[in-house]
Amino acid sequence: MRPSFAVTSTSPEETRIIGAALAPMLLPGDVISLAGDLGAGKTVLVQGVAAALGVDGRVTSPTFTIVHEYRGRYPILHLDVYRLNSFQEVLDLGFEELLDPEAILLVEWGEAVAPLLPRRYLEVVLRRTEDPQAEDHRRITFRPHGDDWVRKLDGMRTTAETLLDAASPGESTGPRFERVPADPRGDRGA
Repeated sequence: MRPSFAVTSTSPEETRIIGAALAPMLLPGDVISLAGDLGAGKTVLVQGVAAALGVDGRVTSPTFTIVHEYRGRYPILHLDVYRLNSFQEVLDLGFEELLDPEAILLVEWGEAVAPLLPRRYLEVVLRRTEDPQAEDHRRITFRPHGDDWVRKLDGMRTTAETLLDAASPGESTGPRFERVPADPRGDRGA
């Protein structure tokens, strides 16, 4: 069983910082599945990844266009399957071609196409917290599928802790990431 980790983001800016901390760990061929609540910050996390990978310009949700492609250090494909109704629609879209070994693929609502994802990918789940006084707070859980993602997450956590502390000097209360129980659905990664 591979370790999963979670962190609470207290603002959209912190969610972008967490995405930016993940970016240096990414290489072409990597796939990230983004799951969670509607409006929980999936696109905001992608904005952080894209900015840290040198993407100029605005990064927006591909909900209505299905796929956005960005050029940075590496090509980034940002896919949103929310409006697709079946695996066949995803396949008709050319999903196999989107698993481009020359690009990084980020899939919003990736849990809907989990059987189509490669054995090796990172699952990121964003949820609103239950505290009504903390409307911008999000619980972000990282579940690695594949041993190399464990190593990449270790690097991301170190970078994220440093960047989050720098963004909020005087507010640091120690490590923000915590180990969480494994996903009950199991790990199909190699």
